[in-house]
Amino acid sequence: MRSFALSAAVVPLLSLSPALAASTSTKNLATRGNGYLRHPIRTVPGSPKLRRRQEVEATAPHNRGATYTIDIELGTPPQTVTVILDTGSNDLWVNPVCQTANIPEYCAQFAQFDWTASSTFQDLEQAHIITYGKGNVTYQWVADAVTIGGGTIPQQVFGVGIESYDIPMGILGLSPSIQGPNAGDNYGFLLDSLVAERLIESRAFSLDLRDIESSEGAVIFGGIDKGKFIGELERLPMLDPSETPVGADRYYVYLNGVGVTLPDGSALASEEFEMPVFLDSGGTYSRLPTEIFLAIGEAVPGAQYDPDSNLFVVDCSIAKEAGSMDFAFNNKVISVPWKDFIWDADNNGLCIVGVAEMEQGGEPVFGDTFLRAAYVVYDQDNRELHIAQAANCGTNIVSIGSGTNAVPSGLTGDCEGSSGPTATVGLDVTNTQAPTNVVTNGPKLTNAPGFGPGPAGKGITTTLGGLTRPTGAPGPNGEKNGASAATVGKGALVALGALQLAAFCL
Repeated sequence: MRSFALSAAVVPLLSLSPALAASTSTKNLATRGNGYLRHPIRTVPGSPKLRRRQEVEATAPHNRGATYTIDIELGTPPQTVTVILDTGSNDLWVNPVCQTANIPEYCAQFAQFDWTASSTFQDLEQAHIITYGKGNVTYQWVADAVTIGGGTIPQQVFGVGIESYDIPMGILGLSPSIQGPNAGDNYGFLLDSLVAERLIESRAFSLDLRDIESSEGAVIFGGIDKGKFIGELERLPMLDPSETPVGADRYYVYLNGVGVTLPDGSALASEEFEMPVFLDSGGTYSRLPTEIFLAIGEAVPGAQYDPDSNLFVVDCSIAKEAGSMDFAFNNKVISVPWKDFIWDADNNGLCIVGVAEMEQGGEPVFGDTFLRAAYVVYDQDNRELHIAQAANCGTNIVSIGSGTNAVPSGLTGDCEGSSGPTATVGLDVTNTQAPTNVVTNGPKLTNAPGFGPGPAGKGITTTLGGLTRPTGAPGPNGEKNGASAATVGKGALVALGALQLAAFCL
């Protein structure tokens, strides 16, 4: 359990200079309405480790997929900081250590929070260690003003990074506590605080990532934009942690089928099944069990399995055709156009099919390759998700209320769209044999893309001997003090391993 005492005193940490290059802010486009806060989402070109530094800003988002971020304001006076919008974790933290990020020069483009310049900053004198699907971070718990979507939380608890690895940006987590609804966290996550400050009526938000070439995505806390989806929202119950693969409380729902629509208009679908999958905006790819990974990869015309990267690759020309991958949830089918599901890998016309094989003992994830085609409402209070096909036919925002029908039953979008062709059952999602189409003499991936941070694990809060900043941990621009960063990292991870083992044995 995390126990913090917020006081009027301001206790500074050691000074940390902000990164040299600030991001282009979207804060002026935020909208505060009656019971909701709308905040634009900014698309940042994904998988930047594939590029030389001079290519980072010039490369279009669709070349490598994308990371979806928002600009928030911290402190008094407010400072703008860019964070990844992540439905796979629950905490807000900022200031990754750029020298140990997977792409240091990419990390350094984004401004960091200078807590010494804030008159309302409080050091809570505890640290938190957490691992993600990719990367890990140790951050100091603090409290300060946070402004998002035009609404301000005067004293929000969040983390300031003091040691991190393989993560180039801070993260705004919007999931419930992954340890379950009765975890006993005694401070408010961001959604809790927005309700407590009466900025929204319930812990619910809608997410519209848009396609990878659009700049019009948004997260709406406490609201739904009827001008951004087709048909009726499908109500899906969130699964209890006991129903999920590793017992984590995430935005898990049941996936009931997979299909493919080909350019000639014909469609194949699997038999109906029931598989838990969670919706993770912080994950670049979708990660699915072997049999579904193989079914999807081999359903794309001309796709071949690349054993070196463990991904399916295909000629990029297929992304310009009119096909889609189709995913069923109860009575709702979400179709992801190939232009959003197939990504350019910068390998002489070679593209990547946007699904990866789930690791043994891992969690099935629908990442951005799926979410950019879906309009999703996340209702924590009622433990429900609502989903529809994303579209764009204007803006018509309605507030989410409170109580059992906070998201009204039968809520229908303003956009129109066809239901698509009737699919023939014929897509096999039971085969676990080796892929039949394997790259042999043809081109292979020379640089497999990096993935987003992915889902967070169960973190541990500790003082670690009164941790404020470990000796030798690099600052955002690479400055060091004492021991090497590698030594510090090893120590933190050893501590994390011991703490996690103790926690799971309780």
